[in-house]
Amino acid sequence: MINFENTFQTLPPFLYERVKPTPLTKPRLIHVSHLKEDLGIALNEAELVKWLNGETALPGEQRIAGRYAGHQFGVWAGQLGDGRAISLGELMTAKGRQEIQTKGSGLTPFSRMGDGKAVIRSSVREYLCSEAMAGLGIPTTRVLALITGEDPVYRESVERSALVARVFPSNLRFGHFELCFHFQKDEELKALAEYTRATFFPDLTLSEMLREIVHRTAKLMAQWQNVGFCHGVMNTDNMSVLGLTIDYGPFGFMEDTVLNYVCNHSDHQGRYAYNQQPSIGMWNLERLMVCFMKLIPKEELQAILNEYPQQFEKEYLRLSRQKLGLKFEGPDDYRLLISCLQALNHTSMDYTFFFRELSHYQKGDVKSLKSIWDYYGHRQEVKEWLGKYDERLGLESVSDEERNREMKKSNPKYVLKNYIAQEIIADVEAGNSQKLNAWLEVLYKPFDEHEAFEAYARPTPPEHKNYQVSCSS
Repeated sequence: MINFENTFQTLPPFLYERVKPTPLTKPRLIHVSHLKEDLGIALNEAELVKWLNGETALPGEQRIAGRYAGHQFGVWAGQLGDGRAISLGELMTAKGRQEIQTKGSGLTPFSRMGDGKAVIRSSVREYLCSEAMAGLGIPTTRVLALITGEDPVYRESVERSALVARVFPSNLRFGHFELCFHFQKDEELKALAEYTRATFFPDLTLSEMLREIVHRTAKLMAQWQNVGFCHGVMNTDNMSVLGLTIDYGPFGFMEDTVLNYVCNHSDHQGRYAYNQQPSIGMWNLERLMVCFMKLIPKEELQAILNEYPQQFEKEYLRLSRQKLGLKFEGPDDYRLLISCLQALNHTSMDYTFFFRELSHYQKGDVKSLKSIWDYYGHRQEVKEWLGKYDERLGLESVSDEERNREMKKSNPKYVLKNYIAQEIIADVEAGNSQKLNAWLEVLYKPFDEHEAFEAYARPTPPEHKNYQVSCSS
């Protein structure tokens, strides 16, 4: 028996619609995660597939799709909503409230011009990246199961259907508040604001809740930048009020260090480029603050929003010091970091590879970075930066051995590059799950050595570099 506590349904019906799922044809379970036990779901695999696929129902469950709105690529898009996702219910667990949602479950009232379906390609990418981000210690939605079907789905080509069951404390987005505000639903907005505060920020006032959302968003952006993660479609409807990474579509981990890297080939203006993400985070928060203008004085909202840059810089610098193996705060650390990024950008060195190899660096000994020189040749820009780095390390009272050990805890050896994801997708499309299973073990522990995967820790092979993917991915 699963004990549901579906509090979202206590909100005004304007915020959701009850829906019926469209089950996949010939569903096949590809993977079920350890979250099944964490959630206390006592179903065997066959029962789990039938429930997630919408063939059976459980007592107390819900089947609803959320209504929200949002700004997409900087333009007001009006009403949006869960166009291919259905919430099955909220559970109370040892780790708090957890909502289960299936993505690829068929048409909802918010599908607009879509078909409500998902394909293997996009589902595998979301499944992998959700767990990869968790392995990196970055707040994210999680996944429960991956199921494939035999239905034809029409994207750029004809692909096969799939369903991913994802798990998070709540699906609440900036767009839920934008919906109520811009459609002048004042009472619904008040109810939503109080529900969010009481359920997820119970010890805070409404103003304090907004401040916490600002701080969480700033920290999330700093974490993305720190690992070279590019979301690809940072619309306001893809922003979680809980500070989670949600909606994995055209994401990409930066490979060659190109600071204006755009991972989404639909983003023709580069709005969501890697180096734009922090400022877009603040822009999106401003759209959220506007929604509270009738509840909180404008000056107070502006003051809350103005805390974002400081919070981002504070967290980004903290993470960067860890990345560089620095124990104490130096006045020129930000300049040291920026000069490092500029050197990497100028030489187009692989971001993850460089910092992992830097975790082997011996102060004053450029030969200790032999792997970098072997691959890229001796690049003067990087050697000049190492001179500045040596000066800064001279202020630390830490041995090379200790610094290297700590840096390896902050610089992942493996990230989910797009070409790796594509290899796994091809394996799943062929009816296998071996690569997915093997890579999940790597992604759960990306800071470990995993010697059998050593080749994937090196720079991306030239023929696979910097894939761009679309919003349909």
